[in-house]
Formats: sequence, structure tokens, C-alpha cells
Amino acid sequence: MGEQFRRICKAFDARVHIDTANARDSLYRASFDFVLNSCSSSASTSTIPQIDDEDPRQFLSGLANSIELQNIRATRIVSAAVATCTQSWFLQAW
Repeated sequence: MGEQFRRICKAFDARVHIDTANARDSLYRASFDFVLNSCSSSASTSTIPQIDDEDPRQFLSGLANSIELQNIRATRIVSAAVATCTQSWFLQAW
């Protein structure tokens, strides 16, 4: 979903205002999960996966810009998601 949304925004140089912060944050969080899963599944290869012909960092940055998500908020969402995944992986390994 986030990938197609980003593709449309990128193609038309569009920005979208999402009325509620919760909906905006949920879209970004789901897109980050998608990127994280894509990167994790290709961790065995030496190449960085591309998300619709974009580097994962560019994809996430572009999406945040497209949905008018402030940098500090995007950073907090990413940090929280990474912490959650790290904790989960640590507990699974233990």
C-alpha cells in the first residue's frame, strides 16, 4: 500500500494532507514495517534492496515528505519500531 502511494506521489510530485495524526502515523509505520521486512529478507545478499527503484532510506524520507510527516515524528516512529523488533529478535534468540 505505502509503495503504491509513494509511487503516485513521486510521479506527480504530490503531497497529501492526512487529517488525523493517527492515520498518517499508521501509514508511515506500516510502510516502515514493509521496508524493514524487505531489508531483513535480503540480509543474506550483499546488495541493498530497492523499494520501487529507490534506496530504502530515500523511500521512507520521500514518503514522510509526501504525507507531510515532520522529521522528528518520523524519527520517533522508526526508532520505536527498531526497538520493538530488536527486543523481539533478542527474546526469540534467548
